[in-house]
Amino acid sequence: MSATDWSQDEIVIARHAFERGNQKSIEVLIITLQQQVNTLSSAESIWEFHDFLSTERFDHEGRSEFDEAKILFVLADMVKRNLISTEDLQGLSDKKISKIKAMSMF
Repeated sequence: MSATDWSQDEIVIARHAFERGNQKSIEVLIITLQQQVNTLSSAESIWEFHDFLSTERFDHEGRSEFDEAKILFVLADMVKRNLISTEDLQGLSDKKISKIKAMSMF
């Protein structure tokens, strides 16, 4: 689905859901990091923590820019990871919501 297939209202809805999902992913990451910090007990566990954090940063930075050309895939991934719900997508066309739901199953 190209960027021209999106109305201005749909872009606003998608961007809002995208931003909500990004915020939730940071909140989940903070909780995970706080839990992992409490288990650090050796130099090796510190370096593993560092590697985990580096990977999470790389992943987050790769997902943190709104790109209309990829937004269906990104929103589907956010639904799959429970960062947003399909209710956050209300106002998008039924076709777009159906595609997002279907892609979120894989």
